[in-house]
Amino acid sequence: ALDKAMADYGAYGGTILVMNPKTGAILASVSRPSYDPARRSEYTKDQLDLFVDPAVSIPYEPGSVFKVITAAAAVDSRGIGPSWSYYDNGALQYGGVVIRNSDRGAHGTQDLQGLLSSSLNVGAATLSTQVMGADVFYRYVRAFGFGQLTGVELVAEVPGFVHLPTDWDWTDSTLATNSFGQGIAVTPLQMLTSVSALANHGTMMAPYVVAERRYADGTVVPTTPRPLGQPVSRATADYIA
Repeated sequence: ALDKAMADYGAYGGTILVMNPKTGAILASVSRPSYDPARRSEYTKDQLDLFVDPAVSIPYEPGSVFKVITAAAAVDSRGIGPSWSYYDNGALQYGGVVIRNSDRGAHGTQDLQGLLSSSLNVGAATLSTQVMGADVFYRYVRAFGFGQLTGVELVAEVPGFVHLPTDWDWTDSTLATNSFGQGIAVTPLQMLTSVSALANHGTMMAPYVVAERRYADGTVVPTTPRPLGQPVSRATADYIA
């Protein structure tokens, strides 16, 4: 499936992860470019980057998929629901920058469902800047695990990068752009773990790849699923999901 998607979109690389949101078990993980472990000694020094697992070691800007996190934070912290709406005129100026929708269009009066279904940057920035504010928004960003290690049992996991209001290089515009996944760096596994919390009634589970450990004496020790936290309430998670 990944090879087909790369061919369809002319991509250099990509990652597909599948997680059981109730346990955190990683059921599938594949990335391209990759390598054959059986021929590892045959690779040259200029091919060493093939040994890096993009799923946990290469952060990226998640873009619009991050809007679901922003929406969940707004629902959980401010109690917005079906009656909430805003007027989308196609642009929002905040912190010295102008936020525009990806289609450069204005969408008029929109509710939360319209914001997400049409993937409106202006709507996401409205939630972060006007509904929540920096302190609330970043409290939820941290609660969902961004900027932190998941603790998965894979080597060279990185925490990604989140600018916080206490950082010297944070600006007001960061609050606006982070709401739709720009100016923030996450790993694919972080993104999957956070979104899976919404599919698991708000409980975020620690990801793991080893289902069980088997010892020479016949002992089998299954991995025990471990909650990482409850970034949003059950009601919020179920509403967003």
